[in-house]
Amino acid sequence: MLADEGTTIYGRFMFAPFAWVREVLFAPIVNVRPFDAFMALILIVSLLTKAKRPTVRPMRRTLLVALGTVGASLIYGLARGGDARAASWQIYLLLALLLASFTFATVLETTEHFVSLARTVVGAGVYHAAMCVVFWVFYIKTGRISAGAINEAGDYLSTHDDTVLWTCGVGFIVLSAIQKPTQRMRAIAFVLVPLLLFAIQLNHRRLAWISLGGVIAALYFLVPPSRLKRRIRKVAQVLVPIIALYTLVGWGRPEGVFRPLRSFETVVSREDASTRARNIENLGLIATANQGWVLGTGWGHKYVEVSNKYNIHFMELWPYIPHNSVLGLFAYTGYLGFLGYWMAFPMAVYFHTRTARLAARPVERLVGAFGVMQIVAVSGQWYGDMGSFSSVTDYTLAACFAAAMRVPAEAGVWPGNGGATATPAAPEPEQVPAHADEPAETA
Repeated sequence: MLADEGTTIYGRFMFAPFAWVREVLFAPIVNVRPFDAFMALILIVSLLTKAKRPTVRPMRRTLLVALGTVGASLIYGLARGGDARAASWQIYLLLALLLASFTFATVLETTEHFVSLARTVVGAGVYHAAMCVVFWVFYIKTGRISAGAINEAGDYLSTHDDTVLWTCGVGFIVLSAIQKPTQRMRAIAFVLVPLLLFAIQLNHRRLAWISLGGVIAALYFLVPPSRLKRRIRKVAQVLVPIIALYTLVGWGRPEGVFRPLRSFETVVSREDASTRARNIENLGLIATANQGWVLGTGWGHKYVEVSNKYNIHFMELWPYIPHNSVLGLFAYTGYLGFLGYWMAFPMAVYFHTRTARLAARPVERLVGAFGVMQIVAVSGQWYGDMGSFSSVTDYTLAACFAAAMRVPAEAGVWPGNGGATATPAAPEPEQVPAHADEPAETA
């Protein structure tokens, strides 16, 4: 599913091995996608056949509250005259996300299983990045595809959703190399991180650079005090003046080398058409929320259109599916509904942070830190680019929620309920010896 190429731009012009995935697994049959039916079947079979495993009960209850919130807002919206068909589009992926969360948490039995799932996310991102580079080298640079054709397709080479895969991929690879600084891991990071960064540049998504900055910031604060962290500070002291000079010289300039800078520029100062469209849409969502701050409009209603200049006429359901999923959730479900669903995000961050800082084994700390980075990347996508309406974004988030529901209990950093109580594992030997002058890691 993560490697699906059914909506990629490059898939329109060259061979895409995974273009079949969308039609086979995600074309609805009786209003349900085969992939989600398969996930439900796996969940039922696992509940009936597998022994109960330790579970973080607060995280599990939070996800159940999110499920109840969606149902209550649906009933409320339909009672107020909402469109049932539009409502089903609005909530389908929100429910599929919760279904996948419980399925992953039930099927995956160990922390190592969640590491394998994380590697799957990264592998899909690396695959899409490689395909983007191939398309750029053999089709765009050679002139086989005109720049006009790409601009008409949207001026990007893959999909909007790859922002999540690529930013999470960079974070996971760098973190793995920090935790296990072997020659093999360094070589992998040396090859794959530049590949992912180049793909981000080719894909022309400014949100990707903002998300990447958030992921790297989260990574820095989650890495415990060490010799490496002191080295990072020293490197930062050298890079900050260089970045400041780059910003001073490149702010407002059109050259390609300053394109990453223009991504931030259009967000913070100079508005382009895309930024203006998002601002107008956000104003409409705020106006929608004004209709009822406590309960919202309920699902099945359009958001208020304050201007029709940037209408997405080719998308039938554009008045129901805003780009800003965070404000959209608030406008449709109100204060109570927003808290009921969004609370899963900070809860997951809390439990992943505990795991990243307190777990005994490096593999558990890896899952915890990666979970926080996933939340950062996904939250950016939710706020800026229809994140709740993206399968890639929502299933990546489902894996993160599932890990928050299981790994802290397995690692012994939170009492496990629903199974045997987990005990902290004995610490594994670190790859880099500790030094007496390093500050002690504290809880």
